[in-house]
Amino acid sequence: MRGLPKNILAGLEQLSPLLGDAASLDTGRSRALLPVELAARLMDGHDGVEKARAFCEGLGEVVRAFADDFPENIFWDLDHLACRMWNAGGPEEILSFARRVVTLCRGFGNKSELRFRYAHDFLYGYDWARWVVRQPERRATIGPFDLEFFDYLEGRLRTLIELISENDTKYRRLQGQEFRNPFSFCREPREEAHLHQVLAQADFIPVKAWRFDGDCRWDLPFTDLRTEAARRLGLSREASS
Repeated sequence: MRGLPKNILAGLEQLSPLLGDAASLDTGRSRALLPVELAARLMDGHDGVEKARAFCEGLGEVVRAFADDFPENIFWDLDHLACRMWNAGGPEEILSFARRVVTLCRGFGNKSELRFRYAHDFLYGYDWARWVVRQPERRATIGPFDLEFFDYLEGRLRTLIELISENDTKYRRLQGQEFRNPFSFCREPREEAHLHQVLAQADFIPVKAWRFDGDCRWDLPFTDLRTEAARRLGLSREASS
């Protein structure tokens, strides 16, 4: 990191324990890159102190939000998300990007009315691929961490909260500490890990979040492929009930 202060990564070094085992869906590595490793790679050769400082601050906020709002999250491939944040622009744009991600974590995570258990559908592009395929002619050029998709997610959050307030059949009010699972398959931690490892081996993950470029794809029926894989593995909720 040419010309950058030696202590600029210090705050990120302290965040590694928040990732637990830092599991990765990349079949070629034993764990996900830690926040400090991501920042070091993305900032390598860069000497803009203010941008680097904003990026480390923003990445730290994002990691803490994921850990706080999705404490049971299993897979921690943040490479593509971090790269999109780094390329968001200057310091203000980077910090604004980070704030948008934190807001989404707060809205969908375990302290919200929605109470989703994992950030996997966001990080690995299942939410994004479903959105693109509805209007591919307009949305195909919009990435999973582009601001226009964040706009959609914020609107979707408001819609879901309205459905919950009406005690909708699919999005009902939750009881106690249960997590929300509107899917037809079991998403307990062991099942969640196994299903997505199988999908990664079959190359059925919409966004390869462990790559800086993400290799983002929407033009396969990823939702159906995941549901069918869960059925084959005996993870359908009907089968487990």
